[in-house]
Amino acid sequence: MKQELLAHLLVEYASPVPIYEQIKRRIKQAIAQGALRPGEELPSIRELALLLHVNPNTVARAFRDLSWEGVADGRAGKGFWVNEQKPDVSQNIPLFREEFLRLMEKAVNMGIPRETLREVVNEFFREES
Repeated sequence: MKQELLAHLLVEYASPVPIYEQIKRRIKQAIAQGALRPGEELPSIRELALLLHVNPNTVARAFRDLSWEGVADGRAGKGFWVNEQKPDVSQNIPLFREEFLRLMEKAVNMGIPRETLREVVNEFFREES
C-alpha cells in the first residue's frame, strides 16, 4: 500500500464518528487529493482491517457504502477499486466544510487569533490568483 494512501486512512478511535464512517471519509479525501486514482485498487478488507486494528466487518461496511455511493466498485471476496467515473465535486463540499471548520476550531483552541486565521486564508487566495 502506498505510504501516501496510508497517511489518509488512519482513524481516530476516540472520535464520536463511527470508524466505518471515518474510513469512508478518508478514502473520499484520498481520491479528492489524488492519492487514489480512478481504477486504482483499494486495499483488501482484511489488509485494511489488520492495518487499522478494526473488525473486518467495519471495513466491509465502509466499502459497501462507498460502492452504494458510486465512489468505488467491487464486491467482498473480489476486491474494490476507485470508480472510473469522476465523482461529483459538489459531494465533496460538505466533507470539506466539516474538515475546514474542525481545523479552524483546532487552531482557535491552540490560541491562534481568528484575525490571523483570516489573514492566512486571504493569503492563500492571493497566492492562487
